[in-house]
Amino acid sequence: MKTTKDELIYDLIFGKQVDFIIDISDYITDIYDYEKFISEIKGVLKKSKIKIADSTVNLDSKTVMWKLKVIK
Repeated sequence: MKTTKDELIYDLIFGKQVDFIIDISDYITDIYDYEKFISEIKGVLKKSKIKIADSTVNLDSKTVMWKLKVIK
């Protein structure tokens, strides 16, 4: 399911879900800019007082998958 970055941020902050698997290629065109995207999302979460319990990034030639667990 493709969502906008704003919808993703809303879900990360206000949704009931705490485990996320995010296909970063849904949100950016150049997957090699994934570090900038992740930094931006982490900054928003920090400002919202959402803690990241676990974070892993799996990169292949076609996509970047970010597994994320948050504490609200």
